[in-house]
Amino acid sequence: MNNRPALTRFKAAGIHLLASSLVAAVAAALVFWVWYPSPYAAMAGGTNLFVLLVSVDVILGPALTAVVASPGKRRAELVRDLGVIVTIQLAAFAYGLHAMALARPVVLAFEVDRLRLVTAADIDPATLHEAPVAFQQLSWTGPRLVAAIKPSDPAGQMRSIELGLSGIDLAMQPGQWRDYGAHADAAWKQARPATQLLAKYPQQAPSLQAIARAAGRPPEALRFLPLISRQVSWVSVIAEPGAKVVGYLPVEGFF
Repeated sequence: MNNRPALTRFKAAGIHLLASSLVAAVAAALVFWVWYPSPYAAMAGGTNLFVLLVSVDVILGPALTAVVASPGKRRAELVRDLGVIVTIQLAAFAYGLHAMALARPVVLAFEVDRLRLVTAADIDPATLHEAPVAFQQLSWTGPRLVAAIKPSDPAGQMRSIELGLSGIDLAMQPGQWRDYGAHADAAWKQARPATQLLAKYPQQAPSLQAIARAAGRPPEALRFLPLISRQVSWVSVIAEPGAKVVGYLPVEGFF
């Protein structure tokens, strides 16, 4: 039996798979080290999006190559078919990366009594000019910590309420972003002692102790705020001075 056709197909598919894997590895470095630094990939759904992107694109391309890589096909036809496959694959991969760029976390906002993780897709670009100058460019290297304040004037309050009713929360309104440091005292006052987490979630004790060691504080000196995104509901652990965020725990913070 002549196994050459099968070997040719497997060789071509293997080369294509290797090339696709290298491209996926470079993309993974961009996504998980730059756009979604840990632990924001889990909070914003970046891991699931990337797995979907890779599983469809990296596997489908080599599979199609195995189908068209026939030893009896003329070289010009084979080059044409492979060119079409690679072009479609790159276009789909670029579209997937574009979707991941839109879903990247850009703001972590203190909002009344919680922290809210906001993605680029949550922000209307036409409203960015309303933000303070320092915040008018959305981050590409993980979320920036800000405070989202309530408007003080009646017209602003009514507009903010209308936006909220349409699904645009306070943290998604650039005009309400302010420097977090100026509102750190308010965040600290709204936060609750981290020891309450241990009473509710005793299994989180090792994780909280690890956060405390990294922050150079005893667990009793830490506090927490609920943290929400479109994907998860966690808690953020904060410490003085400055009510800085020193860690996260994957547990519900509203209790």
